[in-house]
Amino acid sequence: MIRRAALPWARALAVCRPFASALSVTLVTLLCLPALPVAGGEEEEEVVLFDAAGFADPSLYPAGDLTAVSHHGSQWTPASDTARPGQIVDLEDDCFERVLRRYQTGRQPTDADLLDFPPAAHRRLTISFDARVSTADSRTLDLFLLRPGQTEAGHQASVLIWGHEPGKLSYFDGSYHDLADLDEEWRHYRLVHDLDANTFDVRIDGRRVGQRLGWRNSFPPGTAFGRLRISSIRGQAGDYAELANLRITSVPGPPAVALLAPERLGGILDPEQPLRFQITSDRPVEREAIRMGLNDDDVTDRLEIAGPPQAREVTLSGFAPNTTYRATVRAENARGTTEQDFRFYTFQDQVDGYRGIWFTLGQMTGEYGDKYSGGLAFCFSHTLTPMAIYAPEVDKTFFVYGGTTGPEDRYLLVMASYYDHQRHRVPRPTIVRDQRGIDDPHDNPSLALDDQGYVWIFIAGRGRGRPGQIFRSTEPYSVAAFDKIISREQTYSQVWHQPGRGFLHLLTLYTRGRELYWETSRDGTDWTEQPAEDLNKLAGFGGHYQVSRQQGNRVGTAFNYHPGGSVDRRTNIYYMETSDFGETWTTVDGQPLTTPLDEIHNPALVVDYESQGRLFYITKLLFDDQGHPVILGVSSGGYQPGPANDPRKWEITRWTGQAWRTRTITESDHNYDMGSLYLDGDRWSLIGPALPGPQPYFTGGEVGRWVSSDRGETWQLDRAVTRNSPQNHSYLRRPHNPVDPLFGIWADGDSSQFSISRLFFTDSTGQRVYQLPYTMAEDEAEPILLDPPQPPAPESTW
Repeated sequence: MIRRAALPWARALAVCRPFASALSVTLVTLLCLPALPVAGGEEEEEVVLFDAAGFADPSLYPAGDLTAVSHHGSQWTPASDTARPGQIVDLEDDCFERVLRRYQTGRQPTDADLLDFPPAAHRRLTISFDARVSTADSRTLDLFLLRPGQTEAGHQASVLIWGHEPGKLSYFDGSYHDLADLDEEWRHYRLVHDLDANTFDVRIDGRRVGQRLGWRNSFPPGTAFGRLRISSIRGQAGDYAELANLRITSVPGPPAVALLAPERLGGILDPEQPLRFQITSDRPVEREAIRMGLNDDDVTDRLEIAGPPQAREVTLSGFAPNTTYRATVRAENARGTTEQDFRFYTFQDQVDGYRGIWFTLGQMTGEYGDKYSGGLAFCFSHTLTPMAIYAPEVDKTFFVYGGTTGPEDRYLLVMASYYDHQRHRVPRPTIVRDQRGIDDPHDNPSLALDDQGYVWIFIAGRGRGRPGQIFRSTEPYSVAAFDKIISREQTYSQVWHQPGRGFLHLLTLYTRGRELYWETSRDGTDWTEQPAEDLNKLAGFGGHYQVSRQQGNRVGTAFNYHPGGSVDRRTNIYYMETSDFGETWTTVDGQPLTTPLDEIHNPALVVDYESQGRLFYITKLLFDDQGHPVILGVSSGGYQPGPANDPRKWEITRWTGQAWRTRTITESDHNYDMGSLYLDGDRWSLIGPALPGPQPYFTGGEVGRWVSSDRGETWQLDRAVTRNSPQNHSYLRRPHNPVDPLFGIWADGDSSQFSISRLFFTDSTGQRVYQLPYTMAEDEAEPILLDPPQPPAPESTW
């Protein structure tokens, strides 16, 4: 499976078909030269992990669609379902006889071919190939190095992109960086990864154009990498890139240990299934050289070891349910010794505590870090609602959130629970869906209660390639178990159930950007499997984020728009409503609207922030006691975090009965500082993380409460709800119909670096703050009253 490679300069020169003149032959031959070795120093021994051998073998690579084939100890998995696989193409009169051609589709979803190769975990990994693009003016190719078996953003190491900026080759380390000029000629690329330092060098035609470039993510020493993703996304339909002579080598080191099941570190393992991991090396690893500890016990004698000495597959069975495990695997051979730690869990239906997901988008913009990051269990205020509903029939507030498995993990679990008002207790939260390695809370849920009290969970997908799901509880007013109703394309569900009518579901589909749609269902059994083809479009001009609200049979939606399809330019406020279950839509004063709205300037326009040169981050929509809509959001000078885009104004825009009026409540230091509004006659209040926090100019802050006694005309800070917090608080959400003491619920997290994330709630006055227990020894527990309202240091919770 693994053999020793020849030294780079000993490889034969690429052979090109002759052109009509000797000059042509000379020019083409120069373009096809392999990368030259670095001058000076001794070359290290390398082993070949994969060699496509020019895609020359027709039994492995027949012309046409790339097939799922094993070659040289590696496995190809071509794009499937609605995606288009790469093509094996015979070239006429060209530099290379056969190539892999990867077409762009012009769609948002990523079409990707995957190559799984024997993992490497130490020292140096080199990926070399020849590549040509059909155009340098648009995005044609993305190349990712990943952990074995993974595709999601949190597992990506190096990222190289052709044409993100016209005429440029770029890399991505959280931000895009131009690396070299791009043309439409064949070029030889050599990507040399330092696996221990989490960096890579790039050479083009033997010339180094980048040194010690950063990866998208950082990984601990000994992390194995064994997957290459060759993909196309966001390009022009019909454009393509071609690859030839793909070859992957590594400088041999100690054995590489890669987890196979569960698929991800910190993931959930079915206790009836075995733990599986792989040990690979170019030198034999004897059975007696493999040892394992599990929660401080030596379990080596329980291991089952299969496979040849250079590719061992090891399994361990016999796990208790609902248990946290830490495993240490030790493997050694003539190359050295590897010791790798794994965390995994055998949670089945519940988690033994309330643990929020921590996330960072990966769009770094400077010294103030990512565009948004931190404890995002209740994000996003501008995409999902409601996330909590009070049920007076049982005196419980049901809520959903994005959870995780443990304090060191970014492993998304869709969670559901409730707060029992009468007993002042919470149960262990229920796992509605294990998102199987996804760490992105764009998949967070929203919920609804139907006439019979069944709890419905709507899970958001992402883009057009990651589906969402709808679940229904098996019993009324219960979160103990759920049945899946459907899995399909759907994102950002906003669900409103009307007694006797059913569900009015507002959602987003990535059809031409983020466009708004709606659908209805009498009993939740007749959802379409093809939303993009069957649903009614509400608005589609550039893209939108919306917030919505129900009052009786009336449902209103307020949304912004994305100029040129860019969410980083979001601006304006629009408002429309329906009182007949989506049959017709009108402006606030009853003017009929024709859907879909497809013009920037239309009768639904409320505030033209674009003409003011400001962005608008929409947060909340409510109706006051006169039935007038009130819209909450943050206006800003730009999308990048930091003081340059101050002031960031928390503003309400309300309908007076004759006109829209905008007033400022307060200011904060981040665009994604999002809170909740409460309207009680003339007395209005806001609870949200708008006070400076321990990570200034990062997402979130300290929670405060502001009040108005004149229906939002003027505002004063009433109190600091949290004080001296070790981590920022973010995305404070309100139940649809809040009842004390659960008036607002949120998560904390260090927004500047990975941390654990806890869940909190407060009452209507902001005087009592409770923390939900991070760990639970029993099936139920009381929320922890924080007095004073100062959250403990994270270390003390685990």
